Amino acid sequence: LLLAACGAGDSPPPPAQTYADRGYVDAGDYRLHYAVNPTTDLPSEIAGSYGIVRRRNLALLTIALGARDGRLAEATGLEAAAVALTGLRQPLALARHDTVTGPTWLAMVGIRDREAVTIEIRARAPAAGPEIKARFTRTFHLE
Repeated sequence: LLLAACGAGDSPPPPAQTYADRGYVDAGDYRLHYAVNPTTDLPSEIAGSYGIVRRRNLALLTIALGARDGRLAEATGLEAAAVALTGLRQPLALARHDTVTGPTWLAMVGIRDREAVTIEIRARAPAAGPEIKARFTRTFHLE
Protein backbone atom coordinates (compact mmCIF):
# COMPACT_ATOMS: atom_id res chain seq x y z
CA LEU A 1 0.00 0.00 0.00
CA LEU A 2 2.85 2.36 0.83
CA LEU A 3 4.55 1.81 -2.54
CA ALA A 4 1.32 2.44 -4.42
CA ALA A 5 1.10 5.90 -2.84
CA CYS A 6 4.48 6.91 -4.25
CA GLY A 7 3.24 7.15 -7.86
CA ALA A 8 4.65 5.71 -11.08
CA GLY A 9 8.19 4.71 -10.12
CA ASP A 10 10.40 5.78 -13.04
CA SER A 11 8.68 8.91 -14.37
CA PRO A 12 10.65 12.12 -13.76
CA PRO A 13 9.03 15.03 -11.95
CA PRO A 14 7.59 17.79 -14.15
CA PRO A 15 10.01 20.63 -14.99
CA ALA A 16 9.94 23.72 -12.80
CA GLN A 17 7.95 26.64 -14.14
CA THR A 18 9.98 29.64 -15.23
CA TYR A 19 9.71 32.88 -13.29
CA ALA A 20 7.32 35.15 -15.17
CA ASP A 21 6.69 38.34 -13.20
CA ARG A 22 5.67 40.98 -15.75
CA GLY A 23 6.95 43.91 -13.66
CA TYR A 24 3.57 45.66 -13.69
CA VAL A 25 -0.03 45.37 -12.56
CA ASP A 26 -3.14 46.81 -14.20
CA ALA A 27 -6.18 48.34 -12.54
CA GLY A 28 -8.81 49.91 -14.75
CA ASP A 29 -7.12 52.23 -17.25
CA TYR A 30 -3.88 52.42 -15.24
CA ARG A 31 -0.68 50.41 -15.09
CA LEU A 32 1.73 50.42 -12.13
CA HIS A 33 5.29 49.50 -13.17
CA TYR A 34 7.82 48.27 -10.61
CA ALA A 35 11.33 46.87 -10.49
CA VAL A 36 13.87 46.09 -7.79
CA ASN A 37 17.53 45.67 -8.67
CA PRO A 38 20.77 45.51 -6.68
CA THR A 39 22.45 48.90 -6.61
CA THR A 40 25.68 47.21 -7.73
CA ASP A 41 23.96 46.56 -11.08
CA LEU A 42 23.55 50.31 -11.68
CA PRO A 43 26.20 52.09 -13.74
CA SER A 44 28.13 54.43 -11.45
CA GLU A 45 27.10 57.51 -13.49
CA ILE A 46 23.40 56.77 -13.05
CA ALA A 47 23.75 55.87 -9.37
CA GLY A 48 25.73 59.05 -8.76
CA SER A 49 23.19 61.25 -10.56
CA TYR A 50 20.50 60.08 -8.10
CA GLY A 51 22.79 60.15 -5.05
CA ILE A 52 22.66 56.36 -4.70
CA VAL A 53 25.52 54.62 -2.95
CA ARG A 54 26.20 51.29 -4.65
CA ARG A 55 26.41 48.59 -1.98
CA ARG A 56 26.29 44.81 -2.11
CA ASN A 57 23.40 44.55 0.38
CA LEU A 58 21.22 47.31 -1.06
CA ALA A 59 18.64 47.24 -3.86
CA LEU A 60 16.76 50.04 -5.61
CA LEU A 61 12.97 49.87 -5.90
CA THR A 62 11.59 51.86 -8.85
CA ILE A 63 7.87 52.63 -9.22
CA ALA A 64 6.04 54.49 -12.01
CA LEU A 65 2.34 54.89 -12.76
CA GLY A 66 0.90 55.52 -16.19
CA ALA A 67 -2.31 55.21 -18.12
CA ARG A 68 -2.49 52.07 -20.23
CA ASP A 69 -2.82 54.22 -23.37
CA GLY A 70 0.61 55.75 -22.67
CA ARG A 71 -0.50 59.00 -21.00
CA LEU A 72 1.36 60.08 -17.88
CA ALA A 73 -0.41 59.63 -14.58
CA GLU A 74 -0.02 60.99 -11.09
CA ALA A 75 -0.32 58.57 -8.17
CA THR A 76 -1.79 59.57 -4.83
CA GLY A 77 -1.39 57.79 -1.54
CA LEU A 78 1.61 55.84 -2.83
CA GLU A 79 3.26 53.60 -0.25
CA ALA A 80 5.59 50.63 -0.30
CA ALA A 81 6.85 48.19 2.31
CA ALA A 82 9.35 45.35 2.50
CA VAL A 83 7.91 42.28 4.21
CA ALA A 84 10.25 39.80 5.89
CA LEU A 85 9.65 36.05 5.98
CA THR A 86 8.51 36.51 9.59
CA GLY A 87 5.78 38.93 8.43
CA LEU A 88 7.52 42.01 9.82
CA ARG A 89 6.64 45.00 7.58
CA GLN A 90 9.17 47.77 7.05
CA PRO A 91 7.79 50.89 5.33
CA LEU A 92 10.07 52.12 2.54
CA ALA A 93 10.94 55.80 2.19
CA LEU A 94 9.86 56.75 -1.34
CA ALA A 95 11.52 59.71 -3.05
CA ARG A 96 9.82 61.30 -6.07
CA HIS A 97 11.91 62.10 -9.15
CA ASP A 98 10.32 64.00 -12.04
CA THR A 99 11.61 63.00 -15.47
CA VAL A 100 10.58 63.79 -19.03
CA THR A 101 8.47 60.62 -19.05
CA GLY A 102 6.69 61.48 -15.80
CA PRO A 103 7.13 60.99 -12.07
CA THR A 104 9.12 58.01 -10.80
CA TRP A 105 9.47 56.99 -7.18
CA LEU A 106 12.62 55.39 -5.79
CA ALA A 107 13.31 53.63 -2.49
CA MET A 108 16.25 51.74 -1.06
CA VAL A 109 15.66 48.15 0.10
CA GLY A 110 18.05 46.14 2.27
CA ILE A 111 18.81 42.70 0.81
CA ARG A 112 20.72 39.60 1.91
CA ASP A 113 22.28 36.78 -0.04
CA ARG A 114 19.70 34.10 -0.95
CA GLU A 115 17.07 35.57 1.40
CA ALA A 116 13.69 36.37 -0.14
CA VAL A 117 12.33 39.89 0.18
CA THR A 118 8.69 40.63 -0.55
CA ILE A 119 7.66 44.10 -1.66
CA GLU A 120 4.10 45.39 -1.32
CA ILE A 121 3.01 48.56 -3.15
CA ARG A 122 -0.28 50.45 -2.91
CA ALA A 123 -1.29 53.51 -4.88
CA ARG A 124 -4.40 55.29 -6.02
CA ALA A 125 -4.67 56.47 -9.58
CA PRO A 126 -5.65 60.13 -10.13
CA ALA A 127 -9.17 61.54 -10.14
CA ALA A 128 -10.55 58.99 -7.67
CA GLY A 129 -9.31 56.18 -9.87
CA PRO A 130 -8.89 52.60 -8.72
CA GLU A 131 -6.60 51.47 -5.94
CA ILE A 132 -3.66 49.59 -7.42
CA LYS A 133 -1.81 46.92 -5.45
CA ALA A 134 1.31 44.95 -6.28
CA ARG A 135 3.03 42.24 -4.26
CA PHE A 136 6.10 40.42 -5.49
CA THR A 137 9.02 38.48 -4.04
CA ARG A 138 12.65 38.48 -5.15
CA THR A 139 15.67 36.50 -4.01
CA PHE A 140 19.13 37.87 -4.74
CA HIS A 141 22.35 35.89 -5.19
CA LEU A 142 25.03 38.32 -4.13
CA GLU A 143 28.14 36.19 -4.67
